[in-house]
Amino acid sequence: MFPTILTLLASPALAENTGMIVACQQLGADYAWYLDHPDEDIDTTALNFADLFTSDGSWQVSNMELQMETHTGAEEIMTRYKQGRDQFRFMHLITNHRVNPTSDSTGTGTSYVEFYIHPIGADMTHDFGVTGVAEYRDTYEFKDGICRLTSREGVPRFISLEKKIHDPIPE
Repeated sequence: MFPTILTLLASPALAENTGMIVACQQLGADYAWYLDHPDEDIDTTALNFADLFTSDGSWQVSNMELQMETHTGAEEIMTRYKQGRDQFRFMHLITNHRVNPTSDSTGTGTSYVEFYIHPIGADMTHDFGVTGVAEYRDTYEFKDGICRLTSREGVPRFISLEKKIHDPIPE
């Protein structure tokens, strides 16, 4: 039993896939970080966020009217990233990130995100807020040790439009 396990662990293919899995899971963490922590220079953060995708990558997500839209390429992804940044605060909690290598340089994956969106303001309560859970369905490109999204589809699972949200840190 143990020699079989050691043989699998010593396999170069497994080691290569492990690198892809780790890199793509880090990509998921970076994705949430950039969504929730824009720099003062929003253009810089939007560019860093778009760099998580391949040059022709696509991002399918819900707009603020809860309608699905697809954004393809860096410019469209950057434009969508900037929408609402001056009006809303975002928080994304990503979990259950699963990466499945399909070759040495490609893979698919899924993860779940719990998200919170509400207006920025000095008032401790707001008349609008969104909370929800979505499933991300991903395809990846793994090249030179870096994982990038070739596509990410955000599939809403549960959405709640809150009447009031308590904001403990007004801006």
